[in-house]
Order: sequence, then C-alpha cells, then structure tokens
Amino acid sequence: MMTIIQRLFLEASDRQDHIILEDLKQQWTYAEVMTEAYLIALYIRKNFELESGSHLALYTNNEPLFIFAALGIQFCGYVLVPVPYSASNTEIENILNASDAKLVISKSAQPAHLNCDIPWVTAQDLSQEPMPSFESISLTNQSDPNQCAILLPTSGTTGKSKIVMLSHWNVLTNALAHGEKVGYTDQDSFLVTMPVHFSSTIVTQLISCMLYGTRIKLISLPMLPRTAFKLFQNKAVTAFSAVPTQLMHFVSAFHQTKNWSAFDSIEFIVISGAATPAKLVDHLQTVFPHADIIQTYGLTEASPRVSMMERGEHCLSCGTPINDVSIRLVDEEENEIEGAAIGEIWVKGPNVMLGYYKNPELTNATIVEGWLKTGDLGYWNESGSLILTGRKKNIIISGGINIYPEEIEEFLYGLKEVEEVMVVGVHDDLLGEVPVAFLKVYNECLIDIDALTQHCNLNLSSYKVPRQWRIIDDIPKTKTGKLDRASTKRLLLNQIY
Repeated sequence: MMTIIQRLFLEASDRQDHIILEDLKQQWTYAEVMTEAYLIALYIRKNFELESGSHLALYTNNEPLFIFAALGIQFCGYVLVPVPYSASNTEIENILNASDAKLVISKSAQPAHLNCDIPWVTAQDLSQEPMPSFESISLTNQSDPNQCAILLPTSGTTGKSKIVMLSHWNVLTNALAHGEKVGYTDQDSFLVTMPVHFSSTIVTQLISCMLYGTRIKLISLPMLPRTAFKLFQNKAVTAFSAVPTQLMHFVSAFHQTKNWSAFDSIEFIVISGAATPAKLVDHLQTVFPHADIIQTYGLTEASPRVSMMERGEHCLSCGTPINDVSIRLVDEEENEIEGAAIGEIWVKGPNVMLGYYKNPELTNATIVEGWLKTGDLGYWNESGSLILTGRKKNIIISGGINIYPEEIEEFLYGLKEVEEVMVVGVHDDLLGEVPVAFLKVYNECLIDIDALTQHCNLNLSSYKVPRQWRIIDDIPKTKTGKLDRASTKRLLLNQIY
C-alpha cells in the first residue's frame, strides 16, 4: 500500500518527460509538476511548524496551482482541504473552522472582510523560492495509507457542514478502478470542466489521469461553451467530464450559434452528478458523433465512484460496480431485495469513506457493518445494470403512494418544447403532497398547459400528473449543478399557494 504522493511519484519517475498538464498558455511534464509541488512542500516546511497530519486548505480556481499545491500538501504528509472558489466569505469561514485548517494556500491575497486568523500563503510568496530539481525530491514524512488524505466539505452554507474523510487508500483504489474502466491512456487529453474542489474532479479526473498518463487540460472557470468548442474543433482534447446541466448548456449553445460542425475528435464523455435524460444523450450524439457516453454513479462518501457504464454501451444506465465495490439494494426494513424492485442503494468496498470529520454519530448512522447507506434509490435492470431513480428525501408521498419526481422529469424533458424541468412535492390537505412542475421552455408562446396536462394523463398514472405548472426563466440549481429542490419550494411555491 502507498500514499497518494508515493504512487504518483512512482508514475512520474517512469514518465518524467511526458506532458501531463497544460492550460491555455503552458505545458508541464510529470517531472515539472512534481518539482513545482515539491517547491511548495519545501516552503511550507521552512516557514511553518505544523504537526504531522495538519489540515491545509486550498482555495483556487481551476488552475495548475491547485494540482501543485495539492501534491505539495501530500509531500508534507498533511491533509488537503479543498475550498470552493465560488464560496462566499461566510462559507469559507465555516469550512476553515469546521475542518480545523491551519493554513490556506491561494493564488491571491486573503479576500477583504474574510474573518480568518490563520496564515494565508499566496502564489507570489511561493514564487520567491528557488525551483528544486526532480532528483532532489525526497519522500519523507509520509503517513499511513489508511489515514486521512483529504477532507471534503459536502456543503458550505452553514456551520453544520458535513466533512467527508477520505484515506489515501480510498482515493487511490477509486482513481485506479475508475481509470481502468473508463479506459484512460497516455494518448488521451482530458478537459476538466468541473470545479477542482469536487471529489469527482480530484479523484476520477486529476489523480486518475495522472495515474494513467492522460494529459490534463485545466482552464479557469467559468468555462464558456465557445472556449470548449474551440478546443474541440482544434482537436486539443479527446475526452471530458460534466454534469447534465453543463451538457445542456453545451448543446444549447451549439445549436444556437450554428457556427460549429460536429466535434468528431471527442472519444468519450463521462457524466456524473445526476441521472442523464435520454433526450440529452440523443443531442450529445449529434454534437459528438464518435463519443462514447458513459453515465456514472457515485457520491463523495464513496470516494466518489461506485458504478459506471462500459465504453461502447448504448443502453443508458449507471452501469455495474467498479472493481472491488459491492452494491446491495434494501427495502424500508433494510432487507436486501432482488430483481427490478426499487430500493435504497448501499455500497461496500475500499471506496467507503473513513467517516464524517468530528461527527461519529452521523458516521455510525451512515456506515453499518461496512455498508455505506447512500440515501439514493435504484433498481437492477434486465442486463444487471444499476438504474438510479432518485433520492429518498425527494420522494413525494401522495395519498400513501410513493412518487419519484425524477421519473416525471424524465418524461417531461422528452417533450420538444421543454428545455429543463423540475418536479417537487407541495402540501395538499387531502393527499398529503401533490407534484408540481416547473418548466424552462424554448418558447413560452408554444406551451399549452391544457394540452400538456392531457398528454400527461395519457402517458402517466393519474397520481403522477402535476397538479400545478409553472413556467420560469431558469431552473434553480445548487453550486454543484444539481436541481435545487429545497429553494424552489421555499421561493417559488409561495407564489402559487
């Protein structure tokens, strides 16, 4: 067993001159990435007296400094705490306090009005140090591979953030298994379109690519569609990963501009974060005709990858478990179920987190005899692939019947007039809850609510037909690009009832 940096340094030693990282202006070989990281490690050791295993926060946009600093922290035997670059001052303060961070590394100076009394190191501070040679790198102060390597806040809006502890072994086994199944090679160039503080970005993109020699294309966010399109057109990348909402924006921009031809150099697209509507996949295959569409399933607590489709599969699903990971589906009494019945997804394997930082009660409630209770719902299809149906907390209970809003959303999204959709449950005196649909449409003048209701009545069970319809300019989303059902119910439903 190795730590993250031990395994990556081994890879770098075998591929010193191989280009592994680039932005829009510069390229770095494995050796250059490692020396940049080691410089940061030397600076930290020289200027700060920190205990082994100290928590160091990293606050940057999608830029090479994130990789250099993250690896530098690992060289020192410290724990990485990625802070969302889009976070407010309050959110940053909450994350730093909740994670017990001892130091912050950032490209620029501490934001004004941020209440932070721990040292703040900038890129300018680091630039004063002489660059070490690759041969001078020494792997000392390494921690136990079973110890915590990364602390990942799963939310940062309150002082009660859940912070996931991932070990070196969690991360390495997940990155290796993901890379093997997706088929990373040293001939690929992977565009990072998701924020670097995401677990999926860190593990299944940055670290996994470095383990397999896949070149990382890292560009500051927000990434405009035209920036990505230029890279696609110039054949500068062969693959990328995104959440469905990002892909919707790509497809919409592609069709609106009419200045682009299909991008035939993209070989595969990895989709994470949410279930992918079938209509979106159809659009993607028009824009990226030679790309394998790979739907995945995972969560931060599982390092994050749990299951994924195989390259070349055409039947959309969340695929099968990655190596050494097991999935079971359980009913409300936590009995395992078989066949096509819907149940809660439980996960077991080397990817299951160490636990929640400083929250043993929640950890014990979430991990039972090694099984991670995800709170997600799904079933096995006829071919043995996992189909995700939604979250337990999203279920609408109407007249004692469970309604899965994601199923209604999938149906409505298939209508040509609908660009985006969200379905939530609202209180009803008789039934308890009823579904209400919020639609973002291409042309409001073409929407006939009566006809839409009639179409639903013909194709859905009566209890699934939305009782109210709301046409809105934008569907609210969280900072991770997922549907923000909670704020929708709070902010929008007040206008209906």
